[in-house]
Amino acid sequence: MPINYLKQIQLGEFNEKDYRIAPSHGVGSVIEGCYIFSKKQENDTHLIFNDGFPVIVFLQNEEDSITVKTANDTFEIKGAWASAGSIKNVYIKYNNNTSQVFIIRFYPAAFYQLFGLKSQYFRNKPILSFEEIARTNHFSIKEFFSYHSIEQKVAFVEKYIQNCFTKIDTAETLNKTLDYIHKTKGLRTVRHLSDDVGVNYKWLERSFARNIGLLPKEYIQLQRFIHAYFGLMGNQEVNLMETALSNGYYDYNHFLKDFKTYTGKTPLAYLKLYL
Repeated sequence: MPINYLKQIQLGEFNEKDYRIAPSHGVGSVIEGCYIFSKKQENDTHLIFNDGFPVIVFLQNEEDSITVKTANDTFEIKGAWASAGSIKNVYIKYNNNTSQVFIIRFYPAAFYQLFGLKSQYFRNKPILSFEEIARTNHFSIKEFFSYHSIEQKVAFVEKYIQNCFTKIDTAETLNKTLDYIHKTKGLRTVRHLSDDVGVNYKWLERSFARNIGLLPKEYIQLQRFIHAYFGLMGNQEVNLMETALSNGYYDYNHFLKDFKTYTGKTPLAYLKLYL
């Protein structure tokens, strides 16, 4: 999702226009939350990032569109998009006067099970039109957009899940491990993670690959970078070395490498454009 929205979710920065809707009890093991964000009209281009939770992002109208620009490609998506996995150097540009977006944030294993996807589905294309998934899973995008109120849209999505989903097959130990990674903000290595949670590394690697679509190291790397990014963007005084070290990087060069991987720019070049 756009990284500025993810920042609001992670830090709990909501207001009357940007807010979270908690899922009903029947779908709470599938949906982490539904989110409404108002888009500032003067800011049409956004870096896309994923912290491990797959999302579906609905634009305000079915005919609204975005242009997606990756390192090697540029393409257009109408109505809604899905994204997951490790998203690197991908930007989207809104092509219409969309003033509001509706985001559904899923628990990883539940998302793949709900839509009958392999966990590696997004490995080579981490953002794609939701239509590609919806048309083979009897999710009517047209009916979704026929509802005008947020309450009706949430009810439609929840009813779809309740009708299609029966049971989540995810090991409790894996859920415990994911929670631990989030709480520690990616500051623990995979070796430390295995010791802290009390699981074998090979089991951990297989479970992540099968249910999350990422290796444990990749998942930890996402958490570490996103919190370093928040620290950098939330500071009036830019101290790249301090940001790197306080977020688990060995030195500035490791942080610089990650920053260029995920944004396509150096920290200073990115700050010049987006601060």
